[in-house]
Amino acid sequence: MSLLSRIRQAIDGLTEWIGRGAALLVVPLTLAMSYEVVSRHFFGSPTLWAYELGFMLMGIHFLLAGPAALKHNQHVRIDLLYARFSPRWRGLVDLVLMLTLAIPAVWFIIDRYGAFAWQAFETGERSGQSAWNPPIWPFRFLIVAAFGLLLLQMVATCIRCIEAIAGRRNYPYE
Repeated sequence: MSLLSRIRQAIDGLTEWIGRGAALLVVPLTLAMSYEVVSRHFFGSPTLWAYELGFMLMGIHFLLAGPAALKHNQHVRIDLLYARFSPRWRGLVDLVLMLTLAIPAVWFIIDRYGAFAWQAFETGERSGQSAWNPPIWPFRFLIVAAFGLLLLQMVATCIRCIEAIAGRRNYPYE
């Protein structure tokens, strides 16, 4: 097994592990929203924290689903032509698009949003969305981390594409 294949497998394993963990975020999200509904409608006492906790948990859950979807080839694509391509051509098309569009875009987001998250940390910025008003920097750093994982998974996908172009795998279905 080549070094690139081992790197790809390590990244795939990390993505799988984090993706399964992220799926568990649905549990506290559901509990928080259920508590809010019961508290608001049955006791007339809405919480100060459920709204913000809900959007933070859902946001991270959604962002961490991206790398897992990429790993499992679950992203939506219009495949009128793509489905007819051989595995080598699919690998080549995906590699070119990944290197020229996707990776630079995600790198740009990490760079810009990372600075934004750091500024929130330095200034002690708070959310300003509710009376709870928690510090926002942990959430922003989690967004940067999620895009970092997406970037790593894009590297693994590029390796998978290279393996397909070399004829060593039936991309992307293997």
